Amino acid sequence: MMLKKHLYPLLLCLALSLSSGMALANSGGSASASGGGSTAKLEAFVVNLSTTERYLQLSMALQIANAEVNDKIKLFMPKVRHTLILLLSSKDGEQLQSLEGKHQLMEEIKNGVNKTLDLKEHDGVTDVFFENFVIQ
Repeated sequence: MMLKKHLYPLLLCLALSLSSGMALANSGGSASASGGGSTAKLEAFVVNLSTTERYLQLSMALQIANAEVNDKIKLFMPKVRHTLILLLSSKDGEQLQSLEGKHQLMEEIKNGVNKTLDLKEHDGVTDVFFENFVIQ
């Protein structure tokens, strides 16, 4: 059976998605990202934005300096989630629509988690990766 040309990109995306998921599953939730340290995947967030008519659904992974940071995140998860919920719910949907707004949010998440864990950036969370970002 010959595949149509328009199906090739779809099949490529599917293959990449499956291989990414397998890498996370095989590493127990931590995987190398961008050639840097491990990542810590957080459970999804759903928060009302500061404009009550809209909400944000967000999934993310945090790039961390070392495995000890992952242990610290797990230990302080209620405090980390509390910090992030307060931060996310303070945002306006219009702010988050732009690329600049998303980059600013990434910095605020990184700084907020590091402050909550009492870590410096190079010793704690070094980057934030959005896996799902939906404003409704």
